[in-house]
Amino acid sequence: MNGKMPILIRKAVLFMLLLTLGGCSSVVRIGYNHAQELAYYWLDSHVGFTAEQKSVIQAELAALHEWHRTNEIPLYLRILRDAREKVLHDTNGKEVCSLVEDVRERMRTFNLQVEPIVEKLAPTLSHEQLARMERRFERDNREWRKDWLEGSQEERDRRRLKLAVKRAERYYGSLTAAQRDILEENQRISIFNADTSYEERLRSQSDAVATLRKIIDLRLTPADIKIEVAAYFDRLHNGDDLAYQNYIDRLTIDLCDGIARLHNSTSPQQRQHAAARIDRHIRDLEALRRETRVSYTP
Repeated sequence: MNGKMPILIRKAVLFMLLLTLGGCSSVVRIGYNHAQELAYYWLDSHVGFTAEQKSVIQAELAALHEWHRTNEIPLYLRILRDAREKVLHDTNGKEVCSLVEDVRERMRTFNLQVEPIVEKLAPTLSHEQLARMERRFERDNREWRKDWLEGSQEERDRRRLKLAVKRAERYYGSLTAAQRDILEENQRISIFNADTSYEERLRSQSDAVATLRKIIDLRLTPADIKIEVAAYFDRLHNGDDLAYQNYIDRLTIDLCDGIARLHNSTSPQQRQHAAARIDRHIRDLEALRRETRVSYTP
C-alpha cells in the first residue's frame, strides 16, 4: 500500500489489524487491542496533527476500531475457515483468486468506513502539513526504490526470491530445493515490473495531494468534499488508466497461479503445518472478538 494521505488512515489501521497475524499470539492481541494508538502515532508522524485535529482523529480511530472488531472480525474468520478447509487439498489459480477477492472485498468495505474520516480531516489540514506529507512520501519512496529498483536485475531478483521464500516458509515450514525452484519460476514468468509499479505509486501520491489541496484552497462544502474523496478512492481502486488496470489484473492472475503451483507441490506434512498456522490465526481472531478494548488515555 502506498503512502498517501487519503489512505494513510487505511494503511495505518490495516497494518496493525491484519499484518500482526504474522506474529505470535501475544503480539497479535497486543497489536490489535492497541491499534488505535499505534495508528494514531504512525499517522501523526506523517501529518503532524494540531491539538484540535488530535482529538478528532483519535475519536474517529476508536470508533473505526470498534466497528472492525464487531463487524469485520467475523467475516475474516469466515475467510480463514474457508482457507483452512481448502489448504489440505490441491487447488488452482481460480480458487486462490477467489480468496484474494474475498479479502479485497473486505478492504473495499473498510474504505467506506475510512472515507468519512478523511472528509472530516481534509478541510482542517494546512499547506505546511501537506508539505510534511510530501517529504514523508519521498522518504518512503527512497526506501521503496532501495528495495525494488536499486542494484542489478539479478540483485533485485534475489531480493524478491528471498522474500517469497520467507513468506512461503511462514506457512509451510522449510521448502525443498524443488519448491524454491517453483518460486523462482513463478518470479520469472510474472509480469511484475518495478518501474511500472513505482510510476503508479508516484501518480497516486500526486493525485492524493492534489485532491487535498483542492479541498483546502477552494474551501469546498461538505457535500463537495464527499464527492472529491469518493472520486479519489474510486480512482485508487478502479483507476483511470486501462493499461495499468490490465497490468494489475494480469499480475493478480500470475500471483494466484503461482501460489497454486507451490501449494500443489507441498507434502501432507507441509499442508498440516499451514493448517496449524491458520488454526492459530482463527484462535487469535476469536479471542480478539471476545475481548473488550483496552482503554487509552493520551
